[in-house]
Amino acid sequence: MDEELSLVGFTEDMNLNAVFFGFLGLFQMVFPGRLQACYLLGSHATSEAVGESDIDLTLVFKGRFQPGERRRFEHFRRHVSPLSPLSLDANAVEEEQLLEEGAVNLKKTSLLLMGEDLRERIPLMPLDAWIRYCMHRPYVFMERARARAEGEPLRFPLIYPDPRGELYGYDHREVLDAQGQSHRGFKELVTLACRLATAEVAVKAGGYTYSKREAIEAHRELVNDAWTPLYEQIYAARKRWGYRVPEAAADVAHLRSLCEGMLEAENHFLGLYKGFLLEELRRGAVKDRVLAAQRLGEIAYPGDEVPAALRALAQAPEEELREAAAESLRRLGPSGT
Repeated sequence: MDEELSLVGFTEDMNLNAVFFGFLGLFQMVFPGRLQACYLLGSHATSEAVGESDIDLTLVFKGRFQPGERRRFEHFRRHVSPLSPLSLDANAVEEEQLLEEGAVNLKKTSLLLMGEDLRERIPLMPLDAWIRYCMHRPYVFMERARARAEGEPLRFPLIYPDPRGELYGYDHREVLDAQGQSHRGFKELVTLACRLATAEVAVKAGGYTYSKREAIEAHRELVNDAWTPLYEQIYAARKRWGYRVPEAAADVAHLRSLCEGMLEAENHFLGLYKGFLLEELRRGAVKDRVLAAQRLGEIAYPGDEVPAALRALAQAPEEELREAAAESLRRLGPSGT
């Protein structure tokens, strides 16, 4: 029988420690002997948490995933995470993948909670891989904020998630307080601002950032463009109110003005992203080119430049690249054929 691991890392918050103990205890019952290490990441690890901050856990599986293990973990995470009184975001990664590909936040700003500490053996993710990771992330937050028919691409330029909403739809996700009570929140606005800042620091200045605060500060130091004040004000709102929408009318009006400015920042980034994706189609590993081809079918840019680039892949030697390009052209509809 595999020996059960014990917690080796704790925070000063006993409620957090109780979540770690319960979640990791259940994990070891379902996946006995498979945990190599568990790390706390995010704001709780960098001492920047507010009352509604998520708990971000990364569980490292020994070696490689066994057949069906990744799917089983997703099932476990989906059903167990909601049992936590605090918002819990857990993900899993293979030990061998970490040792081969490297990491950034896990290596630099995490807290070991359980298992063997691998951080000295994990390389820092190469800059080109870091830039790629950072450039792809903002789309996730833009996409999930905007309701549309299944399979329909986002259309550039974007409109607000909810043009008629008081905060233009950037309050679409509720947040949980330390007692597990839900509140109207603007966490998505803060996360998106920090993701945009992180991506621009990476692609424009070749910089690594390890936390929300570092991303905002590095954007001022290394980029310092028209969007820097907006990102700084959004982060300041987080420090002032946490992630809850404030109650005072003047405060709501200020937050509304920040939400109003975010749309232009999103569209500015998507303009940069288009050029990045078109370059990705022509360089790097096949999996990176495939992802670029897929993403170009998930965002409908005006004009013929994107469809032409996708049609050019019809003669690519890699079958998966040809298939990804064809599917994206199909999603784009008549403009892509």
